Amino acid sequence: MAPLGPEKHDFPVFDTTNAKNAVERLDLTGKRRRYGPRTKKWMAFKKKLGRKENLIFFTIAGVSGGIAIGAGLYTSKPSPRAIELIGYPGELFLNGLSELVLPLVALALMCGVMSLRHTTSGAANIATWSMMYYFTSMFLAVSLGIGLVYAIQPGANEPFGNGDLTQCGKARNSTVTNSVGNSAGDAVASLLGLGRSMVPSNIVVAAYQNNYLGVMVFSIFFGAILITLGPMAEPLIKVIELANDTIMGMITLIIWLTPIGVGSLVAGFILKACNITAVLKALAKYVATVLSGFGIHMFVLLPLTCIGFSGINPIRVFKAFSPALFLGFGTASSAATMPVTMQNAEDFGAESSIVKFVVPLGTNFNRDGAALYEATSALFIAQAHGVKLSVGNVIVLAITATLAAIGSASIPNSAIVTLITVLRAVGLSEYVGDISVLIAVDWFLGMVRTVVNIFGDACAAVIVDNWSRRHEAWKIKNADKLYETDSDVEDGPPNDK
Repeated sequence: MAPLGPEKHDFPVFDTTNAKNAVERLDLTGKRRRYGPRTKKWMAFKKKLGRKENLIFFTIAGVSGGIAIGAGLYTSKPSPRAIELIGYPGELFLNGLSELVLPLVALALMCGVMSLRHTTSGAANIATWSMMYYFTSMFLAVSLGIGLVYAIQPGANEPFGNGDLTQCGKARNSTVTNSVGNSAGDAVASLLGLGRSMVPSNIVVAAYQNNYLGVMVFSIFFGAILITLGPMAEPLIKVIELANDTIMGMITLIIWLTPIGVGSLVAGFILKACNITAVLKALAKYVATVLSGFGIHMFVLLPLTCIGFSGINPIRVFKAFSPALFLGFGTASSAATMPVTMQNAEDFGAESSIVKFVVPLGTNFNRDGAALYEATSALFIAQAHGVKLSVGNVIVLAITATLAAIGSASIPNSAIVTLITVLRAVGLSEYVGDISVLIAVDWFLGMVRTVVNIFGDACAAVIVDNWSRRHEAWKIKNADKLYETDSDVEDGPPNDK
């Protein structure tokens, strides 16, 4: 009878005691085993394959496959059921993103506000100046994007109005002129509705009704109050930060399915399109609009902020941060580029302590490119369906695009995720599926968008550093006056004799 003892498993173990470059790993029993160089090479290959930078190439392959499938089957006029099956993986992909949008934005905004709790009295000025610049630059980006869409009209003639194959030729929504909401002609009523959206009577109902603006305002307010409670709030803050990391991990896993999802979505959209030529023309005008916005913001507006706020020559900033800009274009990730951005800022002459605070904060907060992209994309989708947004809804779109850009993760394709938030905030939930068209070109726009985000962080770093130096010079210049004022306060008012 076999002696009793711990259960043993006979796993195949290769003799690699004399093999060079052998690698050790824990097997299923928890024991450490040594594997040969071939296994080591395979592990290295899998690690290299799983880098975020490769997601761009996989996405391009998915887009190409979707175009090939859609174009190949387009002339054969497949049945609606066949088209549904082809687009089914993409539908599940969008559903997976949609279900995580609400916790992603809410938790990310809370964590962003709570990250400021460690600022000291000296760093408080740096944080205030940084946030002022971030919101100013993102407001300029969103305003520019909205203005360009109304000027260029990339969605004119409603190219998406008859996109459903089952209703081609029935003039479905061919003359859609309704506004989202019932206050298209009353700007005052629109603004009043905006206030009600920002301060809902019930936050749970607001989330259920896709009032993302109210959820965002609540998240910022909640985080701001929580950090004032001191050490006793730390356990809850840790839980929120852990939940945010968990949601980020879930989003990352779903985004890795982008090649499959985007291939399915693109193929399904091509097969459902009644007039593919009109769709392609509209998409080309959309890309031109977005790229024009990126170019104007990066080469005109941001340089003007450098000159106007600090007097720094923007050409010097371009030259100093060119390594970070090129790396950002290749990786489409501002987070992956952050160490290079910080090094470029220090080489430019910015103070190290300011760089270590402003650049990481900007990587999570300052998303000029994403804000412009989301506002432009949402308005383009509305135009393409003939939906006219009211004044209040345009304001909601601008605010939501800014806050959603702040809540987006610093990973490739994250702006596509938060675009769902913007569409739902202005009542365009039924058109979320049109994101499949934008994903076909997002791999390229995402790289340019990242460059704009990084240059915004660069401008923030040099401008805030300049403000800090000016502030220190002012303190030194007025040190005597400040000292006299403090002495008067300490000594009290002079006694009258």
